[in-house]
Amino acid sequence: DRDDLSIGDEGLVAAIAKASSKVIVVASVPGAVLMPWSKDVAAILTNFMPGQQAGNAIADVLFGKVNPSAKLPLTFPNVENETRLTPEQWPGVPDVSHPFYAFYTEKLLVGYRYYDAHGLTFDTGFPFGHGLSYTTFAYSDLSVRKSITGAGMLVQFKVSNAGKLAGSEVAQLYLAFPSIAGEPPLQLKGFKKTESLKPGETVQVELKLRTRDLSIYDATAHRWTPVAGTFRANVGASSRDIRLRGDFLYEGATSVYV
Repeated sequence: DRDDLSIGDEGLVAAIAKASSKVIVVASVPGAVLMPWSKDVAAILTNFMPGQQAGNAIADVLFGKVNPSAKLPLTFPNVENETRLTPEQWPGVPDVSHPFYAFYTEKLLVGYRYYDAHGLTFDTGFPFGHGLSYTTFAYSDLSVRKSITGAGMLVQFKVSNAGKLAGSEVAQLYLAFPSIAGEPPLQLKGFKKTESLKPGETVQVELKLRTRDLSIYDATAHRWTPVAGTFRANVGASSRDIRLRGDFLYEGATSVYV
């Protein structure tokens, strides 16, 4: 595994960026990395660990043959160990009295949940779910109602291509639980990639919230238990780019949009 999140060429990238305002960094990386120079370059194309056709795929995106629509599946931090993991959490310090125990003291605050709970902002890093396109998208008409096919909820909204080029958007649904549940501020509960939309075209997106999505794990009863109360549906382009918000009351079998 890696010793740190540095790519080892920060000085080189920074020097090249000073020489030109049109520098694009193609990042073939195994996971999250530090990008202290991110504000100094025109664009960053992250393809993680691609396959044999990576060269052709990257060229298609760089030259505009393909409009990118991917989103980051993890958080790119601003600095090393931004979530303050201790040696006990990672890689782990054995407890003599319980040598086979693992202590997850971070509890539910993993990844973007930690950033939201602690109000961390992004300077050179990038939030979970982030991803740009050669066009822009607008969100509208959020509604939440009881699903007619099950005990959950149905979230509906519209996504429009507000730019000048055809492209697809990956819309994301983050749920905020009632405060009594003790859950992280936001949790990803669904996402959907639209078809390629022409400029000015609009599509309606539907995402289902199952009863399981509206539940928390009861460690005493050893089962998932639905939470009653007012939830907030947050819909947007990333965990930090929320475009629509709507509250709804969930009472198990009886749910009302408010």
